[in-house]
Amino acid sequence: MLDCFAGEFRTVEVAKKAVGTHVDGEWIPGSSLDETASMIAIPITPAQLKHLPEGKYKAGDMRFYAKGPQIYASNDIITCDGIKYMIGDIMDRSAQGNYTIYYGKRVVEQ
Repeated sequence: MLDCFAGEFRTVEVAKKAVGTHVDGEWIPGSSLDETASMIAIPITPAQLKHLPEGKYKAGDMRFYAKGPQIYASNDIITCDGIKYMIGDIMDRSAQGNYTIYYGKRVVEQ
């Protein structure tokens, strides 16, 4: 499926959230590990919103397609063209076409 979009891959930054831990009864949050990845970024259309969890996304949020199995998790942050998106839902299609879809909700920073 991704072959027809081969020229659309772009480099994005991904901030992976490391899992925190308890130390002497106190919660220590995990750190953030930044890395680059090659993905296809396509906006979520109003027609596609009908097939996604109600109210979770809106038009203009993004779908990110990556080759291979799932390597990122919900709440990781993808930065594309300077705009941050928090990964929400993930669709692992590694068995059907060797790609994974990450649905990203735009992060509004204040």
